[in-house]
Amino acid sequence: MANRKLELYRALKDLGWVPAQAYAKYTLADLEGIAHTPRPEGPGDDSRPPEGLPDLELPEDPKPVSAPPRAQEPPPEELPGMRLNTQAEDEVLRVDEQGRQWIQEEVRKPAYPKPRGRRVLTYMDTGVKQETVQNGEYVETFEVAGDRASRPSEVKITLPSYQVGIYKDPRFPFKVHCYNGMEGFDLHDVHEFYGGSELVPYAARRVYIENDLCYDIRSVIQAINAEYRQIQLTGRPV
Repeated sequence: MANRKLELYRALKDLGWVPAQAYAKYTLADLEGIAHTPRPEGPGDDSRPPEGLPDLELPEDPKPVSAPPRAQEPPPEELPGMRLNTQAEDEVLRVDEQGRQWIQEEVRKPAYPKPRGRRVLTYMDTGVKQETVQNGEYVETFEVAGDRASRPSEVKITLPSYQVGIYKDPRFPFKVHCYNGMEGFDLHDVHEFYGGSELVPYAARRVYIENDLCYDIRSVIQAINAEYRQIQLTGRPV
């Protein structure tokens, strides 16, 4: 209703109608009456439809338009954990229109329980046997591969129901972890930048991005800027 009123008000003004009062004082019915009132011969008022608008069609409610998919939406076939242990470290899966290089897709928890993916590993089972080693007063017992005939066996691993996204942004020197609208700098990248966790400024706060411990982006940037200004002013870091 509000959109139709605003569009009708703007259409009347674009065609030369001069309102006699503020927009808020008009109702949709007032504007519809102005749009369909026959034009008098004498000087007009705010009820006269503008010239060139003998029969104004009221704007219809806009049809809903589906929003384009978000840049971080994973491919439909992407499942949480499906690339675990199957890709090289920092291997780029794709680059979106913002220039972000995605290393791990963000996959959110489903709104209702769904069957999880499952990875099946096949190996040759030779059995196990126990070995006992005595060193003075200490006796150790451990298991080693057996010597029986090998046979193929399987290990089934159930994949998680969600996954934190990881990408490289050309604006930042650290990888970014993201999940459900929250973002943080990679913990190990920040430690490497400062030369260890003990050297990270106290102003840089830690934050959890779902189950990943990261650094708050804003506080880290502020700490880096403060250190840079200190070096420019005094020639030495804080």
